[in-house]
Amino acid sequence: MYRPLVRFSLAVAVSLGLVGCSTDPNIAKQEYLRSADRFMAEGKTAEAIVQYRNALQQDPRFGEARYKLAHAYAKNEDLANAYREYVRAADLLPDNVQAQIDAASLLLLSRQFEDAKTRATKALGKDPNNVTAQIIYANALAGLKDFSAAVAELEEANKLEPTASAYASLGAVRLAEGDRTRAEAAFKKAVEVDPKNISARLALANFFLSSNQSAAAEQALRDALAIDPSNPLANRGMAAFLVASRRAPEAEPHLKLLAQQDNTPEASYKIALADFFATTGRPADAIKILEPLGATRQAYAAARTRVAAIQFQQKQPAEAYKTIDEVLAREPKNVPALLVKSRFLMAERKYDEALARTKDAIAADPRRVEGHYLAGVVLSLQNNPKDAIAAFNEVLKLNPRAVPAQVHLSRLNLATGEKDTALQLAESAAKAAPANPTIQLDLARSLMAKGQLDRAEPIVRSLATRYPQAPAAQAALGTLSAARKDRAGARRGYERALTLDPNNLEALNGLTVIDLVEGKGGAAKARIEGRLAQAPTNIYLNVLAAKTYAALKEFEKAEASLRGVIERDAAHLPAYGLLAQIYLAQGKLNQARAEFDRVAEKDPTAVGARTMATMILQGQGSLPEARRRYEEILQIAPRAPVAANNLAYIYAEGGGNLDVALQLAQTAKAQLPDVAQVDDTLGFVYLKKDLPKLAIPLFKTCIEKAPDDPIYHYHLGQAYLQDGASALAKASLERALALNQSFPGANDARALLARF
Repeated sequence: MYRPLVRFSLAVAVSLGLVGCSTDPNIAKQEYLRSADRFMAEGKTAEAIVQYRNALQQDPRFGEARYKLAHAYAKNEDLANAYREYVRAADLLPDNVQAQIDAASLLLLSRQFEDAKTRATKALGKDPNNVTAQIIYANALAGLKDFSAAVAELEEANKLEPTASAYASLGAVRLAEGDRTRAEAAFKKAVEVDPKNISARLALANFFLSSNQSAAAEQALRDALAIDPSNPLANRGMAAFLVASRRAPEAEPHLKLLAQQDNTPEASYKIALADFFATTGRPADAIKILEPLGATRQAYAAARTRVAAIQFQQKQPAEAYKTIDEVLAREPKNVPALLVKSRFLMAERKYDEALARTKDAIAADPRRVEGHYLAGVVLSLQNNPKDAIAAFNEVLKLNPRAVPAQVHLSRLNLATGEKDTALQLAESAAKAAPANPTIQLDLARSLMAKGQLDRAEPIVRSLATRYPQAPAAQAALGTLSAARKDRAGARRGYERALTLDPNNLEALNGLTVIDLVEGKGGAAKARIEGRLAQAPTNIYLNVLAAKTYAALKEFEKAEASLRGVIERDAAHLPAYGLLAQIYLAQGKLNQARAEFDRVAEKDPTAVGARTMATMILQGQGSLPEARRRYEEILQIAPRAPVAANNLAYIYAEGGGNLDVALQLAQTAKAQLPDVAQVDDTLGFVYLKKDLPKLAIPLFKTCIEKAPDDPIYHYHLGQAYLQDGASALAKASLERALALNQSFPGANDARALLARF
């Protein structure tokens, strides 16, 4: 027989809003508020949150309840909800100074400086001498780069009431201004004003760290711990410092203390200790911590995700995938779990699947830096520099100081020919991490690419001396010597690098170039084939082998190497481009065009490949199709210089719109100011527009650059004739025919000469 339920647990009753509340919304909201306040007093934050929300259901504009709900969320470390509720509460309580300050504080943390400034202004409007509001206002100004105003506000705050926080904020602003001397004085003054203030000592420690004063930073941290040995922030700071200083064993006591103090449902410090064990080669100790945490609701996903990572690291991929898939079955939008699975797939070269999981993570949390960063890494591995650059740029939008993203972007821009951008990024990364040898080496490579050898040399030589066993440093020394035309020094550097790492591609490529220049093609081929015997499927070795075979005119071997690369990695666009060039070298124009078209099909924005295919069509006489393709290219890249130049010539020669032709020719000239063919095109357009006086200087410039090209003399003769300079016209036309009796236009040149 059916019987109704007559008993509820207290928690269920509270969550359903069934405990003693009036039907009058105004009375009910006050009852819910009192109930929530009692729960907060008893330390039952979760139950209090439910009751505060019930109160707001009765009256969404109940400012007091919303403000207290924000406090409850903050106590529960739910900062996202706390932030939202503080802002709403501040809107509802415009006269509550503390509400404005609390909202401003979180806005400041989330880098919404203009909004933080507005809230702080409201607080100061009610309480002009409020020091905390002035500090927030000053920090917001600093965030908005108004440093002088920020300093003035903080100095005023210190006049009203000298506090450690005000001086620490002043130090931060001075540091942002770049004035390290006055910043250090302010941070030290903060400690002097309140010697027991741990936050002030930690701010001083952070300043010392940013100034590479490690010993002073460590002492500041130890001073903070001497005041309160159990302080979480001080212990976290000391642990992070010791790990970064390669003194991980010394960090363990601090992490254990934090874990022992951690009674939060999320168990963040316990998980941090497990991470420490996992990264220091103690996976069993990590698992001991993680297994019980995985049985709790709040820590389940974080703990099990880390177990999966340990399983994968321990060469147990089946178990790792099973564990991570269980997490995602319960929480499909769990960003850390999605990114960990993406890393598994990436390690197994399943790049398409890895990218899909990364995109899922970005969709779940578009502001999560790690998602965009990992997307950039996967796209780089897929040889998709355009989209990889876009992904890493998203990282820098979210965190402009993300050095790893700057490093990747610098390398990608260097590889795609954007040398100025590459150098700018490399300099920024090197400034942020001056002690990192890899980043310094990247800076040196960018400087060498820009031809700034005098700046690059001290960096390269210092690294090669400090790290004699580092193949990358020795290879860079070889590249520097090669740029200095010191072939012997280059060979020494490259050979030293290959002794340390026989597969160092920079050294292999450098030695190959030297051997080919010196006529030692056999030695170059033997070296590459020796490495291929050890790693026959290595894509980059096969590409280098193809280049070597092509230089030696062993085209069949070159083609075979590239076909093998394409079979193993169908997305490797450089292989298609190189294959097309090999066909061009053999006069196999149709095959070459097909390969360039294949590159364009895989990457519709590949302007270079599209242009090469169209140039082949133009050379084969398919002018209408070439014209159509050039127009398509310029829709994708309006300033593509070769396409603009060639289309301008087609328009001018075929009776097209000469104004458009002139615009295109001028675009090409702006991009390629020193190329004779571009000067010739612009001159030819002027010729067609009956502007010989503008054309003549351009054709003369062409002849200076290429005196034996009959076309330039022929065009100059036409321009002189149009300008009425018959004798000069005759001389130029005769010179053109003397150079080549059958050049394109030779018959017209003879016809013009027949007039004289």
